[in-house]
Amino acid sequence: MRFTAVRAAVLGAVSAAVFVVGVLPAQADSAAASQGGAGKDVVYKVIPYVISDPELVRDPQKIVDELTRSGGSLDALGVSPATSDGPSKVSRPGRQALAEEPESFVTDSSRFPRGEIPADVYQYTDADECERHSDQATRDQGWIKNRYAYCQIHMLAMPAVECRVFPWPSCRTTGVFLSRNRMIGYGKNGGAEHVSSSRWADFRLNVDVIQATGPFARAGAEMTAEIECDGNYLDDNYPQTDANACFPGLHPKTEKSIKDWRKDGAAHLDLLSQASEPDQSMGEQTGTGVFHIEYSFDLPWYFQFLDTESPEGGMRFDSAYYLQSHKLGSVFDRAVPGMAYDAADPQVAGVARHLHEARTNPGATLPTQSGKHFAGATAGDPIHRLAQAKGTDQNTRYNDNRRIVRNFCRTKAMQDLRDSLPASGGPYDCDEYAFASTYEGAGRYLHDGAQYENHYSARWVNSDVNQEAGRRLGRWYDVDRILDHEQFYIPITNYSTGQ
Repeated sequence: MRFTAVRAAVLGAVSAAVFVVGVLPAQADSAAASQGGAGKDVVYKVIPYVISDPELVRDPQKIVDELTRSGGSLDALGVSPATSDGPSKVSRPGRQALAEEPESFVTDSSRFPRGEIPADVYQYTDADECERHSDQATRDQGWIKNRYAYCQIHMLAMPAVECRVFPWPSCRTTGVFLSRNRMIGYGKNGGAEHVSSSRWADFRLNVDVIQATGPFARAGAEMTAEIECDGNYLDDNYPQTDANACFPGLHPKTEKSIKDWRKDGAAHLDLLSQASEPDQSMGEQTGTGVFHIEYSFDLPWYFQFLDTESPEGGMRFDSAYYLQSHKLGSVFDRAVPGMAYDAADPQVAGVARHLHEARTNPGATLPTQSGKHFAGATAGDPIHRLAQAKGTDQNTRYNDNRRIVRNFCRTKAMQDLRDSLPASGGPYDCDEYAFASTYEGAGRYLHDGAQYENHYSARWVNSDVNQEAGRRLGRWYDVDRILDHEQFYIPITNYSTGQ
C-alpha cells in the first residue's frame, strides 16, 4: 500500500466534522444589536491564555482574581495572551531561569541484569507521579521521565470580554473559563495496530475545569481539544512528504460541551508516523514531530481572536532495523538519555571506577597522551553511539576501536600491569573508555583526525564485571532505542575514594 493510501485509510476511519470557532465579528455585532445593545459599538471576544508557569499553576486563584480586576488582562502577572506562535509568555520578575544543562534523564544499569530485557520496558508515568513532579511538568518543556514517558501540565484561562465604545471606551469581563490540564504521553515499540509498519504514540489529556462562568456556563458552550503535529523526515531522500512523518491518528480530537468537560475531563488522542517495513535498504526512516494540543471554543456571540495552543512537545519515530528487540517505535526525544553505573554495585563497580577516574584525571590514564578529554559524564558533554550492526562503515569503525585497544593491551607495559594485580581479583579483561560502541572510541583518529590518537583509556578490570557492564550497556541501547550517532551520557553514582 502506498504511503498516501495508508494515511488516507487511517484518516478515513475518523468521522469527518467541520468545527467553527465562535462567530464572525459581524455576526457578533448583529447578535448584540438583536439584544438591544449598542449594535456595532459592542464587541464580544475571548482572550486566550495558556500558562505553564509553576507558580501560577500552583495558585490558579491569582489568575481568576487578576482577570476579574483587570477586565481580561494578565499583564500585571507578567503573562501575555497566547498567539499564533504558541502559548503565553511569562515574564514576571523573579521567575526562575531555565538551567543551562540540557534536559536529561538517567536509567540505572541495574534495570538490565545479565543484559536481559526488563519486564516493564516503558515504565510509564501516571497522574499521581506526574503531580509529584509538577514543578517540572509545569514548565514549557514538561517532564520527560524517560524515553517513553512524558507529562505536561498547563492552565487554560479564557476571559470573555465585552467592550463598548460609547459613551466612553471600556471593557469588562463577563465570564471566565479556567482549567488545569494534564497531558500524559506514551511512546510505543512496535507498529500501530491498524497500520503495522507505521509508528505511533498515545496521549491521555485530563481537563480539570476550575471555573466556567458567564457565556462559558450557557447552554451550547463547547470546547474542542485537538492534537496537532508538525512532522519532518530526517532523510532528505525519504520518498514521502514531511506531513506524513507525524499526524493525528484515529483519535485526533475530543469535542464536548463545557458541562460535559466538567463531568468527565478525559480525552484520548494519538499520533501516527508513516513508514515502510524496517529494512536496511530503507535506512532508519527517522521522522520527528513537534506536537501540541489546540483548544477551540464555541460560544454564542463571542469570537476567539487568537489560537490557543498548549506548549510544544517533541517526538522521534524510527524503524531502526539494527535494533534487536523492536525494529520500530517512538520516543520523546527532547532529553539526553543517560545510563548510570553504580560504583557501589559489585557487578559493575570496576568499570564504574574506571570511567570516573579516567574522566576526572585523564592525564593519569594509559596510553600516555597530553590533552586528553573524556566526554560522557554529563548531559552537556555527551558521547555518541556507534551501532556496529547498522552497516559496513559502522562495523569498520567499531572493529578499529577494538583492534587498537587490543594491540595496546598486548604491550609489555600493560601485560606487566596485569601480572602485578592480585590473582584473587581476576581473571582480568582490558576495559576501554570511551567504549568501542561510540564514535569517541580508540580508533577515532583514523576517521576524524590525528589529534585524537591515543585519546582513550585502557585498564585491567575483572572479566565478569567488565562483561556484565557491557551486557547492560548493549541492552540499554536496544531498549531505549539509542540510534547510531545519537548522544547519551554515562554518569557514575556512589563513587567513594575509600573503596
